Amino acid sequence: MNTNIFIAKTLWKKRPGKKGLSNGSSVIAGVSVAISILVMILAVAISDGFKREIKNKATGFSGEILLHSPGVDVTTDQYPVNATPSFMDSLISMGNVSSVTSYAYRTGIIKKEDAIQGVLLKGVDDSFDWSFFETSLSEGQLPEISDTLKVPQLMMSKRLSGMLGFSVGDRVLVYFIDEVVKVRQFVLSGIYDAQLEDLDQSLLVTGLSFVQDVNGWDGNEVSGLEVKLLNHKFLDRSASEIESLIENAPVDESYFVTKVDELFPHLFDWLRLLDFNVLVIMLLMIFVAGFNMISGLLILLFEKTSMIGVLKSLGMRDSAIHKIFLSRAMVLVFWGMIAGNGIAIVLARVQSLYKLIPLDPANYFVDHVPIHMNWGKLLVLNIASVVLIAMLLMIPSLFISKVSPDKTLRVK
Repeated sequence: MNTNIFIAKTLWKKRPGKKGLSNGSSVIAGVSVAISILVMILAVAISDGFKREIKNKATGFSGEILLHSPGVDVTTDQYPVNATPSFMDSLISMGNVSSVTSYAYRTGIIKKEDAIQGVLLKGVDDSFDWSFFETSLSEGQLPEISDTLKVPQLMMSKRLSGMLGFSVGDRVLVYFIDEVVKVRQFVLSGIYDAQLEDLDQSLLVTGLSFVQDVNGWDGNEVSGLEVKLLNHKFLDRSASEIESLIENAPVDESYFVTKVDELFPHLFDWLRLLDFNVLVIMLLMIFVAGFNMISGLLILLFEKTSMIGVLKSLGMRDSAIHKIFLSRAMVLVFWGMIAGNGIAIVLARVQSLYKLIPLDPANYFVDHVPIHMNWGKLLVLNIASVVLIAMLLMIPSLFISKVSPDKTLRVK
């Protein structure tokens, strides 16, 4: 067998008349692999970027899991729940729970000159995680949450402040419609830009006690509890564990569990559609790369027909001959994948740092193409691509089995 391999290497170096043919087809095949890997990596990185950005926005507004009164919306101001249920200690000590925060909602109206806008006031306490609003802060500062303030502070979205003409430091009058109209004055401490039109065009954030006062609630009555998780991947499991915790609580208390993807179904449906599109792109790119590699290998086999005949006449099996050609093809695949990975990582890094490609936030919920490189996914993608292309390259072995030594050896 070693003799046969030596002969194969010797015959390989003897090229037929058209010397540039195999080189050209090899270059095309290698470039095809590089482009396919490049497109797949960028598609996965962009998809993961969108998922991370939008999930962070959605959970920044509401947390991953909400506990509220059964049968009503999470923003209810009619049916409060207990802010310190009997299972609170068990809930906080759950492995995947990061924090539990009380919240209260109240709808109202802002009027400035001739402009009128319906708003949703959200009250939070000192335990609220402000990290999302810190990153989204456009002007001013976060509102101070204190009962000692003479005039309470609030945050408003950039879109809403632009519609109504408010600036940081302005006094904001909010009207609450009950049997008697209540009017409360706030100071606009900060403006945030979350780029989620359905939410930030109406949401105001202030202290919990001020909303409780408007709703006529005592200090232990709230609209619900927000639960933030350490790992979003275990959202469903954590929601099931919380439901079991409520059912087995020592005191019969009614809380309904709502997950963030149920609260914002249109956002998460869009992300699922994006995942499907990425899958289609990956399959197409694998097919294109595999097809070009098969074409290049077939051209190479046609050029080396005489060599295949010699090797067969020496007793080499079809599978052994195919391994020789497959090893040559896999070298092209290897270099193509290195080039594709390198270019993709550079492009992704440049976009991540400089945000060169902008987007319309009204349609995409972000103002630039987001990038998130998951190195585990990148490794799996490369391994899967190599395996699939190698499987596709088994197809040309059918050509080798049909080569007849007695015919090929007569070729001059």
